[in-house]
Amino acid sequence: MKIWTTEQEAERLKGRFSTVNRAAFVREHKLRGGQSMIYQHINGLRPISLDAALVYARGFGCSLEEISPRLAEEAIIAASHTAPSERRQSIRDDVEDAPTITGQIKGIPIVGRVQAGPDGTISIDDYGYSDGHMMWYASSPDAYALRIRGESMSPRYLPGEIVGVDPSVEVQSNDEAIVILRDGRRMIKRLLWCRDGQACFESVNKDFPNIILDFEEIDKMHLVSGHIPKAAFRPD
Repeated sequence: MKIWTTEQEAERLKGRFSTVNRAAFVREHKLRGGQSMIYQHINGLRPISLDAALVYARGFGCSLEEISPRLAEEAIIAASHTAPSERRQSIRDDVEDAPTITGQIKGIPIVGRVQAGPDGTISIDDYGYSDGHMMWYASSPDAYALRIRGESMSPRYLPGEIVGVDPSVEVQSNDEAIVILRDGRRMIKRLLWCRDGQACFESVNKDFPNIILDFEEIDKMHLVSGHIPKAAFRPD
């Protein structure tokens, strides 16, 4: 995992905020310190804390590693070397409060590889066994992880990356999910809205248009909890 400098973290965060209203972001995601904190972070005046990075990751729908590889690595190391009672005392900033993290760090099995097809559906090669585990947060004993194969879902998901999936969490608007249809097809989509017995989804690959499905067509949705840093891998 390549660690960025404070300046590189600031530059990338500034790029994410280039098309986002900061005041609206603060209101919606309750960032402690408000717009002043964002200003300090995107201009490299203050290193991003773990608490703030978690808010940014949640707000932009990305992994902690995409905000700060430094903090993602620190979180993994801290989790693997501290007792469960101490994990609740996460790395803290003396000004900002951390958002609530649901679930506990546990070994999530890597159960297959996922690749998108030319029609927007995905195929999952089920290993039939665990190909190692990822130490990460999950609220369900049925959580699992998948390897990304090929470039059909780039730039959102790149070859070799690992994503976590939690089937027990209710999928909300703007969440990404594995959508399992009653006819057996599966897709990775972002849920845009649900109303009047229908759901609208956005593709992770911009080459495919949004689709609207009747609720009756959907069997289940498994929440894609995001990228998991490669440093979280543990062999069986």
